[in-house]
Amino acid sequence: MSTYTFTRQEKKIITLAALGGMLEFYDFIIYGVFSVYFAHQFFPATSGLVTVMESYLVFVLGYLARPIGGIIFSHIGDEYGRKKILMLTIILMGIASAGIGLLPTYAEIGFAAPVLLLILRLTQGLALGGELPGTYVYIAETMSEKRGMAFGLTMAGVNSGLLLGMFVNFLLNYFLTMEQLTRFGWRLPFIVGGAVCIVSYRIRKTLQETTAFQKIQDKPTLPLIYLLKHHLIKCLSGIALVSLMSGLAVAAVIFMPTWLKEMVGLDAGSISRLMMIVMVLNIVTIYFTGKLTARYGSFAVLKNLLLLSGFLIPFGYFLISHGYITFGLVIIGCLEGAAVMITPCVIATLFESKIRLTGVALSYNIGFTLFGGLGPLVITNAIRAGHGIYVTPCVYLLVMAVVCAGGLVCLGLSRKEVQKGVLAGEFAG
Repeated sequence: MSTYTFTRQEKKIITLAALGGMLEFYDFIIYGVFSVYFAHQFFPATSGLVTVMESYLVFVLGYLARPIGGIIFSHIGDEYGRKKILMLTIILMGIASAGIGLLPTYAEIGFAAPVLLLILRLTQGLALGGELPGTYVYIAETMSEKRGMAFGLTMAGVNSGLLLGMFVNFLLNYFLTMEQLTRFGWRLPFIVGGAVCIVSYRIRKTLQETTAFQKIQDKPTLPLIYLLKHHLIKCLSGIALVSLMSGLAVAAVIFMPTWLKEMVGLDAGSISRLMMIVMVLNIVTIYFTGKLTARYGSFAVLKNLLLLSGFLIPFGYFLISHGYITFGLVIIGCLEGAAVMITPCVIATLFESKIRLTGVALSYNIGFTLFGGLGPLVITNAIRAGHGIYVTPCVYLLVMAVVCAGGLVCLGLSRKEVQKGVLAGEFAG
């Protein structure tokens, strides 16, 4: 059994990584949370659903930039160190977030408004493409013997960025009218997000480079080419493993406020309160999933999560469709919390240290782009075509669970290997 005791230095590392990830994750997700307030100002249209779809096209393009950012920053990270990319990405994220908050609307500068919004969103995507994989690898390499609880605590902190976004949404809905929110209130979270990135940058300057990186002797000249040549099956498996986490993150958290407002018909105030409850329990779930992982191993926990998902996803949407919205949202949100903790913990064990960041970044970013970034458009288009507003996201998430299970099968892990956690041995490199 893994120990739950951390040294003072390890506690510092977890705190700094979690806080930095929280601030950067907040900057990225507030677009999904607040787009319902500003979409019509950049994409004017007669149909509210069409406006939402155009706004979320920019959302998807932000995700499409993540694999590119992952390739660029992972090359830097595998060549010059994990800490380097954690510094660079937070600067980019801060500039992009503040830029969105200060951006003139379509009525003020015309077609340039959505174009600039797209550029800033792409910049966010590039930054996050290196940020989160960098955080995962940094924690895995710094505390390989305790990575179950280390990931649990770190991801609880990172996902607190979602809670922070929901809390800001709740405060703005409480203190501002809908007219004020759509006129100027939606800008405040982006401006504040840009400012707090300065805090995160100063925090990350105190981090030390990982020992695993410092021990690397035979770095490949082109980590991406080496990865695809020698670890292609692991890459494809890693991409598939990310499917359930990314689908849940988008459908259950980022896209959920828009879905509840535009399709279910809830008012903004009720949505903000519900999402606050969901995110608090989500973070609690992340922490306890970390404890389970420390005790039973990451692959065993992921397998059981997949089995639970097959039952709990339909049950959650069944409750929502019959008026038990809070209970349904909590079930889906807690599943997201478990998935967002266990998936990075698993994929961080798949690759040797000299190309670990490249492998994690490629698997994570392509998986999130394919299975998460396209989620809002797929769900919205399917509902617009006449499919059920509750059945559509439910089926989408079940498909993601099947894809994730396929990733485990492709890895070909036996029960004995899972129990022993033999892949952790790669951290010795």
